[in-house]
Amino acid sequence: MATIEAVIFDFGGVIVPGGGNIEALTDENTPFGRIEKEFGLQPGTLWRAMYQNPTWERLRVGEGTHELWHASVHDALLQQTDPETARAILVRLGEKRPVEFNEGMIELIQRLRGRVKVGLLSNAAPGLEDDLRNHYRIYDLFDDVINSATVRLAKPDPRIYRLASERIGVPLERCFFTDDLEHNIEAARQVGMTAHQFKGYEGLREALIAAGVNPD
Repeated sequence: MATIEAVIFDFGGVIVPGGGNIEALTDENTPFGRIEKEFGLQPGTLWRAMYQNPTWERLRVGEGTHELWHASVHDALLQQTDPETARAILVRLGEKRPVEFNEGMIELIQRLRGRVKVGLLSNAAPGLEDDLRNHYRIYDLFDDVINSATVRLAKPDPRIYRLASERIGVPLERCFFTDDLEHNIEAARQVGMTAHQFKGYEGLREALIAAGVNPD
C-alpha cells in the first residue's frame, strides 16, 4: 500500500452538516431539517428543490447565476407550498447560518497539518472560497482548495480528482479522499485514490489509521 501524503476533504456533509446526502439532510437537527420542520415540509423537500435541479447542475460548474438558481428553487417549492411560504423559505435559506462544524472535524484537520498535506475538494456554487475565508474562517487550514464552480469541473468527473492531485503536488495513489456521497467515493477510487465514505468522525478516524495515517 502506498504511503498517504495528502488527505483531501469534501466540505458539505463532511466538514459541515449538510452536503448532498439526502438521508443526512432529513435529520431535523441539520440546517435543512430545521427549516423543513419550521414550515411543515416533508423531509427531503429542500434537498430536492435545491440540488435535484438542472440549474444547480450548471451553477456548480460556474454556469448561470445564483439568481437563476434561486428562481428555480422558488418554482420547485411552489409545487409543495403557497407563494408566501415559498418566499419565506427562500429568505431563511439566504440567511447566514451560524458557523457549525461536524464533531471533531476541525480538530482532526489541525492535527493532520504538518503530517500530510490537507486539501478541500467541493462541489459548490461561486463564492465558496470567500465563505471559507470570511464566514467559516478555515481557508488557511488547507494547502489547496478546489471549488467546482471555479474550476468548472464537478465530482464525480475523474478530471477533478486528477486536478486535486496535481494542485496539491501528491500522486493520486498517495491521496486519501473522504466524501459523504458513495458515487464520489467510487470515482475517486477509480482514478487511484484511497477513499472513504464519510458517516462520522469515528469512522473516518478508523479509515485513516487503516490507510497508515495517524489522526491523533
